[in-house]
Amino acid sequence: MRTLRGVVGCDIETHFHNDTGCAIANAYCALEAGATHIDTSVIGIGERNGITPLGGLMARMIVADRDYVKGKYKLEKIKEIEDLVAEAVEVNIPFNNPITGFCAFTHKAGIHAKAILNNPSTYEIITPSDFGMSRYVHFASRLTGWNAIKSRAEQLGFDMTDAQIKSVTVKIKALADVRPLAIDDADSIIRNFHFNLSSDKARPLLELTNAEQKAFAAKEKELNSVAEKRELDDEADAEAEQPAAKKSREATAA
Repeated sequence: MRTLRGVVGCDIETHFHNDTGCAIANAYCALEAGATHIDTSVIGIGERNGITPLGGLMARMIVADRDYVKGKYKLEKIKEIEDLVAEAVEVNIPFNNPITGFCAFTHKAGIHAKAILNNPSTYEIITPSDFGMSRYVHFASRLTGWNAIKSRAEQLGFDMTDAQIKSVTVKIKALADVRPLAIDDADSIIRNFHFNLSSDKARPLLELTNAEQKAFAAKEKELNSVAEKRELDDEADAEAEQPAAKKSREATAA
């Protein structure tokens, strides 16, 4: 591309297929090398594995020059256009589609959720609102962390200590291993847990069958034993002259 740009002054149009998953990368490299036009399609629909997807290319471009891309393109329209085309050709938008995929701005694991709540840039190279999208921290999961549950409890208006938040987090993780949890289920667990903190008559966290109750009790015991062991390890480490983490690094270096 650079060679061609060096000998011609006209516009250069490029067309890349995605057979090896490199259409976006090749398109962006072509722009850097002097191309003026990139053929794209909505959701990358095209022959075989398709061509450069419009949304994916916009995602790559905004990382390089956010102000220019936001000023030139109506990025919030991408979701609307992709939904329109997907419905017309009767295909589903892939869950991992750049920008508009269900998982594009969804955070599930505890360490991800904590980082995102503190500083979104730690795990997101793209700002969802630039494309009219929203971030979602998935907290009704066995992978959830207590920081995500704390954030949700605060959204629901419940004031609980960190110890109480960690306790209800264990219950949500345990129940998520017993059966799939919806957001409403997780909210009910938090709500009923908070109610039980100050009530003589305890409410069930969720309506469970006998089999589910047994499975929940076993899983909660298992998770609590892991948490207790971690807490004891942390206490021992804090009291030690040489922390375990430092010992591990020295052992590795040796």
